[in-house]
Amino acid sequence: MRDRRRIPRIISLLQKIWEQQHDVRFNQLISNLQSQYSLLNDNYGKKEIDSNRGTYLDLFFLEDDKWELFLEDYWREIEEELKKEEAKITDEVINEVINLFLEAGIKQESLDDKVSNNIRRFYLVESRWLTTEAITDLIKNFSNEDRLQLFYKINQGL
Repeated sequence: MRDRRRIPRIISLLQKIWEQQHDVRFNQLISNLQSQYSLLNDNYGKKEIDSNRGTYLDLFFLEDDKWELFLEDYWREIEEELKKEEAKITDEVINEVINLFLEAGIKQESLDDKVSNNIRRFYLVESRWLTTEAITDLIKNFSNEDRLQLFYKINQGL
């Protein structure tokens, strides 16, 4: 009999991973994860249709404990990447964005600690896809109107 407690553990891991890739559809996420699992495990589950039509993945017999360990490792890699990027989100970066908002016409009194914290959160979310430097460069290249729109989104906590 399989351990029922595996279900919320695996679902929780999938949720955390998916939240870092929120623009990906669920089945894309699962397909990508299965491909990654297969690649890291000597092409486990890879089946050939025939020599002309290619291959497909069949993870039907993969035990949950192995899948769970893979998801834990995958999540750990995401966390490590996020921590590296988080270290780059310095006060200087936050102040640079605040200055770009000032240039766009936002009043100084609107730029409080809450906005600074929201900018930091914005960078954390977006750093899954772009480096801190790339995000800052994008904001620098925004028009003032685009900066205003970003400010309002950040101010609302995204």
